[in-house]
Amino acid sequence: MIDLHGYSERLERFKRNISKLKHGRLALKFLDHLAALGLSQGRIVKYAEHLPPLLRVMDFNPKEAKRGDIERVVAWINSQPYKEWTKHDYKIVLRKFIQYGRLEIAAEQLQCRKRSAG
Repeated sequence: MIDLHGYSERLERFKRNISKLKHGRLALKFLDHLAALGLSQGRIVKYAEHLPPLLRVMDFNPKEAKRGDIERVVAWINSQPYKEWTKHDYKIVLRKFIQYGRLEIAAEQLQCRKRSAG
């Protein structure tokens, strides 16, 4: 299939940028998770495009995010000169990323239990 929108190149560029940021490894795993869920490459590129600004603003570990941490990021999103739909998209990416971080903690805890039991 022809890549009219250059999604492959754009995704690789965003991944390179994300890998240099704090919590970039978790964000890259998140993008791989989205692909495993069957999201289109265009949708994954959109998530990848929205992640870098969020990662720069997040001064906390996404795996251990508290309500106040998330509210600060949402307040930052709301203060930006974006259109309402863009703000909505940023909030969705934030929510899904935080949810994924919590899934990662649960998976890590399960592996620890299996190691200690085995």
